[in-house]
Amino acid sequence: MRTFTVVLSPDPETGGYSVTCPAMPGAVSQGESREETLRNIQEAMELWLEVSSDGSAETPLPETPDLIAGEVAWVLGWRAEEGWPLVVETATITLPTAVAA
Repeated sequence: MRTFTVVLSPDPETGGYSVTCPAMPGAVSQGESREETLRNIQEAMELWLEVSSDGSAETPLPETPDLIAGEVAWVLGWRAEEGWPLVVETATITLPTAVAA
C-alpha cells in the first residue's frame, strides 16, 4: 500500500468540497460531502497511476513538506481571491499496492 496526502477545500456556497493530490499533478476531484470527495479523489488517483503505468514516464512526485505546503498556500491564495474563509484540510489516501506500483 502507498499513502498520499490530499488537500480538501470546502465550498462555502454549495457545502461541497474540491480536492487535489499534490504528488499527482492534475489529480483533482470534488464532491457534495467530505466522504464523497475522498472517494472521488481516490478513484482519480488510481486512474492517474493506471495511465502513468501505461507507458508514461510520469510517476508521483516525492511527497515533501514543501510540496504539501505549496499546494496549501496555492489553495489559500485562491480562496482569498474569492473572498472565502481561509480554511483547508489535509487527509491521507491509501491506495492498494497493485494500484500504487
